[in-house]
Amino acid sequence: MFCTECGGNISASDRACPSCGARAQEDRPRTVLVPPTPAPRPVAAAVAANYAKPGFGVMGMTRSILGALAQGAVIRNAIALVMRIGAVLILLAGLLVVISVLKVSFQLQAATGTIGGLLVAVLMGVAFFAVAQIYLFRAQSVHDLEDSPFTIIPILSILFRASGESYAVFALLLGVGGCLFSWLSGESLMMLMAGFGALLPPIPGMAEVGGQSFVSGLVFLISMIVAAFASLVFFYAMAELVVVLVDIAMNVRRLVKGQSAVVA
Repeated sequence: MFCTECGGNISASDRACPSCGARAQEDRPRTVLVPPTPAPRPVAAAVAANYAKPGFGVMGMTRSILGALAQGAVIRNAIALVMRIGAVLILLAGLLVVISVLKVSFQLQAATGTIGGLLVAVLMGVAFFAVAQIYLFRAQSVHDLEDSPFTIIPILSILFRASGESYAVFALLLGVGGCLFSWLSGESLMMLMAGFGALLPPIPGMAEVGGQSFVSGLVFLISMIVAAFASLVFFYAMAELVVVLVDIAMNVRRLVKGQSAVVA
């Protein structure tokens, strides 16, 4: 311990500095009473209190409806419900596609072509079922979101992820099915999936080239794998970009509030 007056050494038993005689001051921790900080109100409660304020000519029902929309729970539940309904519609659409593929498959003259069409139908059924599962899972994620200053942005991030996952699964299984069908039947997948060509990525000359060539089916499979991976990376990047923008906005808001408090 050192003297605060002359800087001399002071032992723990000394009450005064042996050099200058100044009284020794013990370094004791000071207890500072800090007033308790009131806990911030949840976002939903703050929004509800704001919309509960009376206004000239505004009906109570109008305030209740707009307040519920501003809290975000109504929007989240509505979007989750739409995604669940979309999952059911996806299953129905998949059933129609499978039936259409089976009809064309049984009309093929070659037995190997019919077998290839059956494989495509099975893989398409699995793809549509997987996409429906993805939408059901992401719908639950939207429903379980907590209240925050931003309502649509977190939902948009989840929708981006669902879109990338859905297209990636569908493209991957379609690539496998198309490759097998081309090898077995010697025909292009475009012929089997008449009316569904828009689902396929643009492949120059694929509609004209037969599937007897091993390279043709392999090129189709590789192209679909690349499309699946690219879509997954792109949509995941968009989802993370949305979250980053939200973090930047919230940090900027905190900085502005902190500077305002310092100036005040």
